[in-house]
Amino acid sequence: MLKRLGEWIYDNKIKTFLLWLVAIIVLVGGVVGWGSHFTQNLTISGVPSTNIQSTLEREFHQNPNSGTLKVVVQNKKNGVTDDQMKTEVGNAIAKAQDKYGSDIKSIANPYSTNTISSDKTTTYVDITFDANATSVSHSTITGIRSIFDDHIKNSDTKVAYTGTVQLKPFEIGGPSEIIGVVIAFVLLLVLFRSFVTAGMPIISALVGLVTGLMLVVIGTNFATLANVAETLSVMLALAVGIDYALFILNRYRTDLAEMDGDQKRALGGAVSEAGKSVIFAGVTVIIAVCGLSFAGIEFVTTMGFAAAVAVAIAVLSALTFLPALIATFGKFIKPNTKTVDHMANHPSKFTKFLTGHPWTVVIVAVLVLVGIGLPAQNMRLGMPYNGSLPEKQTERQAYDIISNKFGEGINSPLIAVVKLDTTKSSAENEANVVKIASHIAGLTGTKTLSPLSVDQQKAAALQTQLTQEAQQKMALQAQTTGQMPTQAQQDQVAAQIKQTIMSEATKPYQISSDGKYAMLVVIPKKGSEAVQTTNLVNKIKDYSDTTESKYNAKITLTGVNAVNLDITKKLNDATPIFVVTIIVLAFILLMVVFRSFIVPAVAMVGFGLSLLASFGFTTLVIQEGFLKELFAVSKAAPVLSFLPIIVTAILFGLAMDYEVFMVSRAREEYLKTGDNDRAVIVAMQDSGPIVVTAAMIMIAVFGSFALNPSPTIKSLALALAFGIFFDAFIIRLLFVPAMLKIFGKANWIFPGSKK
Repeated sequence: MLKRLGEWIYDNKIKTFLLWLVAIIVLVGGVVGWGSHFTQNLTISGVPSTNIQSTLEREFHQNPNSGTLKVVVQNKKNGVTDDQMKTEVGNAIAKAQDKYGSDIKSIANPYSTNTISSDKTTTYVDITFDANATSVSHSTITGIRSIFDDHIKNSDTKVAYTGTVQLKPFEIGGPSEIIGVVIAFVLLLVLFRSFVTAGMPIISALVGLVTGLMLVVIGTNFATLANVAETLSVMLALAVGIDYALFILNRYRTDLAEMDGDQKRALGGAVSEAGKSVIFAGVTVIIAVCGLSFAGIEFVTTMGFAAAVAVAIAVLSALTFLPALIATFGKFIKPNTKTVDHMANHPSKFTKFLTGHPWTVVIVAVLVLVGIGLPAQNMRLGMPYNGSLPEKQTERQAYDIISNKFGEGINSPLIAVVKLDTTKSSAENEANVVKIASHIAGLTGTKTLSPLSVDQQKAAALQTQLTQEAQQKMALQAQTTGQMPTQAQQDQVAAQIKQTIMSEATKPYQISSDGKYAMLVVIPKKGSEAVQTTNLVNKIKDYSDTTESKYNAKITLTGVNAVNLDITKKLNDATPIFVVTIIVLAFILLMVVFRSFIVPAVAMVGFGLSLLASFGFTTLVIQEGFLKELFAVSKAAPVLSFLPIIVTAILFGLAMDYEVFMVSRAREEYLKTGDNDRAVIVAMQDSGPIVVTAAMIMIAVFGSFALNPSPTIKSLALALAFGIFFDAFIIRLLFVPAMLKIFGKANWIFPGSKK
């Protein structure tokens, strides 16, 4: 069927191009009509920290998904408490409220809430929107930022922004893709020594990339997709698209030489032989990334499906659009000058060494990969946070300023929701809440509990007492100086009274109107990435067992840290099941394809070694900061909690690609000759250079995305680039051929085998 497809495309290349053109036009219309709706929030459901959010919204009217914008203002020279600064901030707040009031739920004036740093140099304005973070328009965010910049920002005053809303518009494409494509083109040019031939895999991959990406963008209108899914899809589609086209094009050059220049037969043969490997390789990647649904986490599942769509279109482009290009520009493609007999009789020095010392190669490969993988045992998992962004980004600047002046924990507060015993009196429940609050406040890692409500009786008494004292002082001043206090002085005294009441009469908890729940906001001492904060979350969760038995009051945590830990736990629970499932499925598939028990077993062992090395080196660079300047890692941070399962899926699929292309060539030669040693040499000489080029293209594509400032994209790109390097150059080009040599004809023993 594939052979007939290749020959039909040769005779109908114009029709093939037109079909692709029509498909792209239709998809462009869909993108223009529906638009793009990616989200930057990585949330999940079905865990305590997210399930409690509906209670939080119902009982306390707190929507954790509401869009927020924090405007951080700092003036180290004059401070932020003088009258001019108060006026400028007030005017900016008033104008933002006036112009965007229909979108804004609330704006907290820092001079009313006393959100001022102890050295009086820094403050921040909290803005909460009516809509969820993903629905706040970019024009609204840009407009509000412009207002604050115009009113406040100057040579002495710094303004930075952070929050849950997306501060920059979502962009598709960029320098990463361009750099990856340019490097890939140079590598192909070195391999084929022809500009036209080198450009064919690039064009085919770009057509598949654009088509697949438009399908993914349209899909954002029907499913929630994190914006990292778009970048992951682009990385995969570009990398596998070029590689798949490369394998088909190289096979065409070989068949062209064997078929005396008959382009139609050569194209049919290339699509048939290499096309089978491309389909199997593509299906393996698709199965692997779709297997991410085992995690049971929405954003991970949809990332996998988006990547699967991109890979499927890349396969389709390699099987149809590339052959049409070959048929059109066939005169520029030079046939492969080396015959199989020449390759078998004239192996390279590297191939001679490998086949002559297979045990040495295997032992060294295993020791190197295990050694590189050792740091993985110290891997700490976490979620993205603004503190690991590049220093030039406003979110990182805001994070650092707030951390420095108010403490790191203010960036990631914990919200504790306490379910109370409704059979008890309100006074008894409140007394228990006071005890709970006191215990949490005393835990190691807690900086403070945020004030949430006011003790009205105490506030009234303080108001009376402080007002009387102030009046007596002002009367004494008038008698002494003969002058009454100015209005400004009276306003200052009133503000001081209000501040004293707020600090002494507030409660660190709020009880819902129906008396069923209490809420506490815990400010940790450290940020979300710190071990101390993780320990604090676990201590509060453990303390909940005590409160349930003692007060019949259960504590449920939400907030960034709590959600992160729940995500990490769910991923850790799902990853072993996922890994075992895809390995078993792949073993069965490889066993059927190669009709061998040993080949798939070696493939799985090799994958495990390359994966271990990838995790070990990623831990060294991302978490420990090893060579962080070289890899442009702005700050050492925990490894992304979803990185292991995603990298496992993608690296597994890509590793099996190289396994198929290398071993299928060896098996093909073995079936022809029955000579296992010759089969290994031919595979190394014929497929080896192509696997090297393909792997270098993959590394170039993934490595170019490591230039992305986003810690999420950078971590994924680096882990995949490292993984491809270890798997292609150490496992598929050293370990696997050496093991094929060691096992000899036993590689191909299988029920029903003829040789």
